[in-house]
Amino acid sequence: MDSLINFFSNTQSTGAIDILVNIVLASVFSYVIYLVYIKFGNALSNRRLFGYSFLLITVCTALIISLIKSSIALSLGLVGALSIVRFRTAIKEPEELTYLFLCIAIGLGYGANQRLITTAAGILIVAILIIRGIASKKKDMEDYNLNVTSKLLDLTRVTGILNPHCKELNLRRLDKRGDVMDMLLKVTFKEKESLQLCLDGLSAADEDVMFSFLEQRG
Repeated sequence: MDSLINFFSNTQSTGAIDILVNIVLASVFSYVIYLVYIKFGNALSNRRLFGYSFLLITVCTALIISLIKSSIALSLGLVGALSIVRFRTAIKEPEELTYLFLCIAIGLGYGANQRLITTAAGILIVAILIIRGIASKKKDMEDYNLNVTSKLLDLTRVTGILNPHCKELNLRRLDKRGDVMDMLLKVTFKEKESLQLCLDGLSAADEDVMFSFLEQRG
């Protein structure tokens, strides 16, 4: 146990072996963060595609900090290099930025050779994310925004089809253009199978109906 604690709490000057070990630890942790983000993330964008950047960000941060932490000249050079780098891809959701900060923090910790505090804090943060994700999925069971466009179905018929399968049904917007009725509703299903039952009911009532479901994440 003492040797394990000494391994993680090593804060001496970083050699080649230490850098390699820190990069391996940073890689493992970035993959764990990636799995948590895929499973419990709420972003509507492609989470798997966005999560691919976690490994590179974490490892690069750890490597850069390992190389420059004892050199003022390299530190000043890094500041100059970063001043001409611009990220042109906008971060559309706060959650994406949060996970990026987490990856950078893990990379900084391992790059500074602070293995014990970085590992402990990382495990605690990941555990909090998992617990929050599980609680959130249990709390909001299948909330959706439903948009229905139809010539044959009015609001009464649509709500009549949806009500048996929903715990909650609220009208958000109603537009009428000639014979076409366009409705936006917030629906909370009773169970996962309710979505398919609603689709079947709407299609049976009007073969030409157009509808779209957008998952509501709060």
